[in-house]
Amino acid sequence: MLTAEQFLPEIKNWLRIDGSEDDQILTSLFLSAKEFLKGAGIPEPDPPSERYKIAILLMVSNGYENRSPVVVGSSASDLPFSLQTFILQLKAEALPSESDVT
Repeated sequence: MLTAEQFLPEIKNWLRIDGSEDDQILTSLFLSAKEFLKGAGIPEPDPPSERYKIAILLMVSNGYENRSPVVVGSSASDLPFSLQTFILQLKAEALPSESDVT
């Protein structure tokens, strides 16, 4: 199981963050991303696949970089295409295979 403490250095590297002042925000975004994926029907693989980790990183970076409560001159958009693609692939992996059904 992937924990925030284990994954925080990788998140900070992905976002190019050196300090620790945003660690609480990043941890919350990490936990929220895991909950989102679980709610979308994607169980956490054990051990976590690289695809699962990238989906978490994309969700955390999207949340971190778009923290502004008000966006002027734009409309709210759906999840970025790259994240949608990862989520669909992870969902497909979680489906039972033909041998599991028979």
